[in-house]
Amino acid sequence: MRIQLSLISIILPLIPYVVVFLYGDSTAKVISLVFMGLSVVIGVLGVIRGNPLAESLVSVVFISLVSILSSGYLVYSTHTYLLYINPIGLTILGYSIGFVELAIVSSMMLRMYNRLYGELTGKGYTEDEVKSELSEFTKNVITVSAIVLVISIIIYLLISSVTVSIIDPVTALVVFLIIYIILLRYVIRVNPAG
Repeated sequence: MRIQLSLISIILPLIPYVVVFLYGDSTAKVISLVFMGLSVVIGVLGVIRGNPLAESLVSVVFISLVSILSSGYLVYSTHTYLLYINPIGLTILGYSIGFVELAIVSSMMLRMYNRLYGELTGKGYTEDEVKSELSEFTKNVITVSAIVLVISIIIYLLISSVTVSIIDPVTALVVFLIIYIILLRYVIRVNPAG
């Protein structure tokens, strides 16, 4: 399970870079490739050290940077795009943060897996038994996180697709994040061991 968690932790944060590369102008493509290379190096070094969380954080910084420079108040006040990304690409980029969140969860699960594996095998449990139990637990947490993410996106889409706008998009995004966190906490509290 360590290999799968490592791959998830390295690959999922790369999705925002691919989105910007596909939908951005030439400057955005170059910046995307530079950040992608940096992210891969940080991710591989993180996996070797047992903590690939930094790659996901770099991806979050990249998404924030691209969002600020390609839309929002900065673009409206300067009347020019500092980075041009197709509006469809910006929408997809917003949804790609969900993959980065899953990468953060898998990074934390990898750290937990490594720590508990060392402690439990040191206390006399067999390696096969420890690997089996930890693998099952991590699979359940990743699955629950993915389900909660999908439910949160569906609720966000329902809120944002109402013909008469009840709430603005920023408030809808905050609602999305709150629902995601509440559902994730509830499911983990109700079913902590899978």
